[in-house]
Amino acid sequence: MDLSADPYVGVRNLSPRHISADKTNSKLNDAFNTTLLCHNYSLQPDFGSYLAALQSYAVALWLSGFAILLTVCCLYGLTLRSVWRHSRSSLASAAVVLAVYPVVAASSYVATIVPRAMLLCEAIAQQVVMVAMYHFYCMMLTDCGGAEKLVSRTGENFLETRVLPCCCWPCCVIPRPQLEKRNLLRIRYLVLQLPVIQALIYITLLIIWAEDMLLYVRSVAYVQPLVVASILAGVWGAVMCARAAEAAGARPRRRLLALQVALLVVKLQCGAVKMLPQLFALPCVMALHPSVFVNLLQNTVTMVEMLLLALLAWRLYSSPSSKFVDKIQRAVMANTEDSLEAKAVRH
Repeated sequence: MDLSADPYVGVRNLSPRHISADKTNSKLNDAFNTTLLCHNYSLQPDFGSYLAALQSYAVALWLSGFAILLTVCCLYGLTLRSVWRHSRSSLASAAVVLAVYPVVAASSYVATIVPRAMLLCEAIAQQVVMVAMYHFYCMMLTDCGGAEKLVSRTGENFLETRVLPCCCWPCCVIPRPQLEKRNLLRIRYLVLQLPVIQALIYITLLIIWAEDMLLYVRSVAYVQPLVVASILAGVWGAVMCARAAEAAGARPRRRLLALQVALLVVKLQCGAVKMLPQLFALPCVMALHPSVFVNLLQNTVTMVEMLLLALLAWRLYSSPSSKFVDKIQRAVMANTEDSLEAKAVRH
């Protein structure tokens, strides 16, 4: 058929049948196309696409996050100054423990700016909490004067082993050995495995992620039992040491609770938030994939939580954690006053 010979070829409207000329549902079509576009959006967008999606919200979000991070760092310095005043012997361990809050806040802040750094920031945040757990054990022993003095102050007490999380088992028949130095050494190894095993797991997962992201997604579920077992064992050892330190006159329970809350934030909260886009059909916001938007909210909330925990830590570390430290200070002051009075009588 020769179209050039057809007299109506100039006015004929040729269009495919699947394209509708009806403009009444244009808004609905645009919304449908936008939903398909953002669900097809990358799970790891580059910085340019991410900034274009956030639009004017990016500046406000990043400025507020920087203000929170700066406040957390200032609280870290104030808390260290308080530790320096009343317990200089445990300053090094306290510095590592207190560094959890600014480091986790900084990791979350970087993740809100560069989404592709999300996995690396998570690994840094989680690993610093694991290292802090071991240094908290060292800080408790230092506050008690060492393992030997801790054992001597507790007398013939037994090591409390039926504590969280092992006390949650229905048949908890763990024996309670006598509190001795060798048992404290076993607890040290129990807590020390936490940063070592977690670091090996994170390094392995990062290598798999760099090689193939889909392989990483399929492999994460298989390492979770090892991760959970390592964390529960480490927390169990830290709680047992805290009970032993309380028997010696220390008061580390509230400080340990603050550190455990940070652990729940970086592990449990982060893992639960990641499952939301898979369990629920979340809407698309600002042309971002639901997983990217959920991670953005989660990191923002984490910064606020680290600010609150840093305030709590500043309150907890502003005074000595041991009762016998107060007694020693009072005894030193009493001896000083007696010596001054004796000198005054002689003169």
